[in-house]
Amino acid sequence: MLVVDGTVLLACVVETPFSSAAAALLEEVVGDAALLVPQAALVEALEGARRLVQLGHMAAEDMAQLPKLLMPLAEVLAADAPLLEEAAQLALMHALVIPAALALALAQRRGARLATVDARLAEVARQVLGAERVVCVKAG
Repeated sequence: MLVVDGTVLLACVVETPFSSAAAALLEEVVGDAALLVPQAALVEALEGARRLVQLGHMAAEDMAQLPKLLMPLAEVLAADAPLLEEAAQLALMHALVIPAALALALAQRRGARLATVDARLAEVARQVLGAERVVCVKAG
């Protein structure tokens, strides 16, 4: 089982330096039907796209199409509400933003691996989950 955060989702639907590695990772996992996505990851992916638009790296029209590309993942969404307490504690203890803390809390609760592009989240996840359960997607 693999939990992916919004940074991985964004890299799968928008061309970034991380896209090929993120797509390869998801192809490997989807065959096992063991993918989990915290609901907040969809918001995190959209926020990342908004920042790309602001920086001039993405067209606003392309961002407008993103919800359609992300909706197929609705089948593997994990509810965030049951994880809020754990996520809040993780966010405070490790200075994480809430979407990252939710992904970490989901992986922790389900005994799953966690995939992220976020080096900071990967560092914290290695401490919390153990290095063997963390996949830091690298640019390639």
